[in-house]
Amino acid sequence: MKTFAIQKLTMALAFAAMAITPTFAQSSKATAAITTAVGCTSSGATTIGDTLPVNCHDIFSGASIPVTADYFVPVMTTSMSVSASQSIFATASLVSGLYTETKTKTNTNSTSTATAMGGVYMRAVLTDPNTGAVVMVADPISACTNEILGCAQVTDSTGSTVYGVVLDARIQTLTQALSACVVTITGGGTGSCDFSSTLDLILNTTSAHTFAFIFPNVGVGTYNIVIEAAVNTNATVGGSGTAIAGAAYGLGSLTAESVRLVHGFSF
Repeated sequence: MKTFAIQKLTMALAFAAMAITPTFAQSSKATAAITTAVGCTSSGATTIGDTLPVNCHDIFSGASIPVTADYFVPVMTTSMSVSASQSIFATASLVSGLYTETKTKTNTNSTSTATAMGGVYMRAVLTDPNTGAVVMVADPISACTNEILGCAQVTDSTGSTVYGVVLDARIQTLTQALSACVVTITGGGTGSCDFSSTLDLILNTTSAHTFAFIFPNVGVGTYNIVIEAAVNTNATVGGSGTAIAGAAYGLGSLTAESVRLVHGFSF
């Protein structure tokens, strides 16, 4: 009897596994995408003759990358059909990097300042697969304001304001000041004083980031889920010095799933 019971349990588990596995493998409620493209931008300013970088995109292939009217680049896209009363959860991961260099050269009785800044931002949107028009911007980006930490403001070509979530951001400032030389002479002699100093600070970081986006209560239809990235840099010099800034994004992945939220859900 005991052996027979074990055999019945083993058969039951086997049938359960057979029933569950095809359902998971054939699910049409989830989708995914990856990216291996690399995009970057850089800025520079110098008054002491250093070599400055040039703007770049898709630095491995050299191919141009399409940019939206609001200065985001589509980096991952996948499609999904949605039925009534469903929402989409999209989780995107992206590797980003920043490079900043500030160098100052200062002479006696003067001050020099070099500032380099860069950022990488990301957002998720639903687009119409036929027209490419944006149908919905994912939460929480759609709730962004200038006062919320983590929201990056981008002004598009029409003057409108759009936002992305901050993956990486840095402002690096190097200031150097040298006071006037003070020479004390004793015994009737003469003296002179002339002094200069050069300081150089370089920071280079690369990291992976993940952010979850929500498209609540999406209407019936087929949509493209698009993850977009934006990069921004700036460099300024006051006095004598060099400032170089670079921002880049690379390897990434996207997973998306359609879900039915609990009745009456709202943020």
